Amino acid sequence: MPPPAPPASVRGRKVLAEATSAYSKIRVQQRGTRRTLGFVRERGDEFVQTIVDLKDPDAPAHGYAEAMAAPFMVVDDPRELLVIGLGGGTLIRFFHSRAPAAHIDAVEIDPEVVRLAAEWFGVVPGPRLRVFTDDGVRFIAGEGDSYDIIWLDAYLDPGAPGTDNAGVPEELRGLGFLRRVKARLRPGGVAAFNIHHLTGYHEHVNAIAEVFPRVYVVRRPGSNEWIILALEQDTELDAEALRRRAAALDAPGTWGISFAALAEVTTPWQRSPT
Repeated sequence: MPPPAPPASVRGRKVLAEATSAYSKIRVQQRGTRRTLGFVRERGDEFVQTIVDLKDPDAPAHGYAEAMAAPFMVVDDPRELLVIGLGGGTLIRFFHSRAPAAHIDAVEIDPEVVRLAAEWFGVVPGPRLRVFTDDGVRFIAGEGDSYDIIWLDAYLDPGAPGTDNAGVPEELRGLGFLRRVKARLRPGGVAAFNIHHLTGYHEHVNAIAEVFPRVYVVRRPGSNEWIILALEQDTELDAEALRRRAAALDAPGTWGISFAALAEVTTPWQRSPT
C-alpha cells in the first residue's frame, strides 16, 4: 500500500482538503506529522474519525485501533477480512501491514470519503484489498463472500438524520442487520463492533447479545470506545487460553501493540437493563 501523499510534516495546523457529500462535511487536516479525517458538524465542531502519524502510517495512532485487533486473539490464521466503514483507512493500513496473508474488503457508503482516503491516506485497492463504495447494510444483505472477521466501524456526521449521538447509523443496530452479519461469518468467525460509550450503548450491546451466542467486551482504560467481540459459535473464551494466544501474537514483535494487555481487559458481556 503506498504511503500517504505529502506533506510529510507541516508547521502548526493546515487544512489539506474539505468536501461536502450527501452524508457529511469532511475535512482532512494535519498538525506536524499527524493527519486526521473528521466530520464537521453544523455547529462547526469536528468529530475526528481517523488519525495517522505519517512517521509510521501503518501503525495505529488512535487508541481504539489497537483494541480492534482483538479478534486476532480469537480466530486462528484469519484470511478473509471485512471492514464496514472506511474513514481514512486506519484499520485497513494496520491490518494490511500486520496480516500479510489476509485479503481485506472495505465498504464505505460515502464516495467522498473513499476519494479522500485514496488521495490523502494512500488507501487504494490492490492485490489484497478491495474497496466497495456501497451501503454497508445493503452489502451485508447481499450474496457474497463469507469472512473470518467482520469489523463494524461505520460512522457518519453525529446528529445527522438516521444516526445516533456518536454518528453510528441506526440501521446498524437492528436485529435483522445483526443476524445478517452473523450469517456472513465463517464457522468460528468473529464480528467486532466499535461502539462509543454514549446514549444507547447498553441497548446496542444487548441487541448484539440477542443474536450472537457469546459476546465479550474489550475495555481499554481511559477510552470511551469499547470494542465488542461477537462470536459466531457458542465457544467460551477461556482467560488462560486468551493469554496464551496473546503471548504468541506478541512474541514476534511485529504488531507494535500489546495483545497481552488486550487479553487482560477482555471480559464476558453481562447483559444489563436498558
